[in-house]
Amino acid sequence: MRLFRRSAIPWEGDFPLTRRRVYVLPSRMGMVFGAALGAMLLLTINYGLSLGYVLVFVLAGASLVSLFHAWRNLAGLVLRPGRGDPVHAGDTAELNLTFLNPGGLARYAIHLDTGRNTEVQTVDIAADAEQIVSVALKTERRGWQPAPRLRLWSDFPLGLWRVWTWWHPAAGVLAWPTPENPPAPLPQAHDPTGHAEQHQHGGDDFSHLRPYRPGDPLRRLAWRAIARHPQGMPQTREFSDGGEGGELVFDWAQLPPGLDVETRLSRLTRWIEQAEQAEQPYVLQLPSRRFDTDRGPRQRAACLEALARFGEKGSASSLGRTLPPGAQTPVAAAAPHVAPQPPNTAAPQSGHTP
Repeated sequence: MRLFRRSAIPWEGDFPLTRRRVYVLPSRMGMVFGAALGAMLLLTINYGLSLGYVLVFVLAGASLVSLFHAWRNLAGLVLRPGRGDPVHAGDTAELNLTFLNPGGLARYAIHLDTGRNTEVQTVDIAADAEQIVSVALKTERRGWQPAPRLRLWSDFPLGLWRVWTWWHPAAGVLAWPTPENPPAPLPQAHDPTGHAEQHQHGGDDFSHLRPYRPGDPLRRLAWRAIARHPQGMPQTREFSDGGEGGELVFDWAQLPPGLDVETRLSRLTRWIEQAEQAEQPYVLQLPSRRFDTDRGPRQRAACLEALARFGEKGSASSLGRTLPPGAQTPVAAAAPHVAPQPPNTAAPQSGHTP
C-alpha cells in the first residue's frame, strides 16, 4: 500500500519503471485459463491419462513463460514528462509525454489510460527508440492544469497476465481565460505620447475584423490571420474613429466597475486576440503589472499567461501584490517589456484560485 500512496505524488523528471514499480496479476482471461487447467488436471488424475498430464503441464509452463514476457514488456521503460501548448479555457489541450525504451527488445501493445473517460491509447516502441504520446486534457477553468494520474498497462503476449504501473507526472498545460463573446468594442487607440489620436476624416482606429469584400484596400487586410489560416476566408481590419498607427491601451482600471474578475479577464483576453489579429501594438495594464507597447507571439504569450495566473497565490499579477525589487516571474522572463507597478488598491479583490 505504501507504493500505491507514493505513486499519487507528482513525480519530477524521468520516471524509470524499475521492478518495484511494475505490478502483475492474472487477467480475466488468465483466471478462466487457470480454472480450465485445474479442471483438466482433475480429469487427468481421475482417468489416469498420461497425455493429459503432458498437455496440462505444457500449458501451465507456457502460462508461466508468458508471465515473464508480460512483465518484461513494461519493466525497464523510462517515462519522461513533456509540455503542451497553452489553450483557452474550455478547449482541449494536448500534453506530450515521451516513452523511452533503452533496451534491445521491442515493446508491444502498451496501453495508456488517463481515467477521464478518454480513449485508451495503444503504442508500440521499437528497441533503443522512443515514442511520443499526446494526452488530451480538457480544460474547464483558467490557470495551470496539472496532468492526471496515468495508468500504463499491457497484457502482451497471450493476454493471461495484466501488467501495470501508475505514473503521476509533474507536468501540465496552461489555460488562458476564455475570450469574451460577443466581444466588447476595443478602447480608443492612443499615440505614443498617451493622447487619443483624432483625425479630421476619422475612421482609422481598429475596431474588429470582418470578412473580405471585393474592393477593400490591400493595406487593411489582416495578413497575419490569412497566413495562419490560408484555407479560410480572408479578413479585413475594420477601423473607427482614432488613429490607425496608434497603440491600444488595455487598462484594468478603465474597465466598467460593475464587471467581476472573470469577466474582466475574458474581455482583456478578447482584446489581446483582436489586436494580435489586426497586428496592432497594445499595452496591458494590470493592478500590479504593466506590459509595455508591443505585439507578436512573445507579447501575446506573456500577457495571456499573466491573465491566466491572475489571482494565484504567489503570482505577481494577483491583486494587491507588489513585485519585490529585482524579482522576475516566468512571465517577466519571457517578456522583457514587463515593468512592475504599484498595486491599484481601488481594484476589487480576487477570490479566484484555480
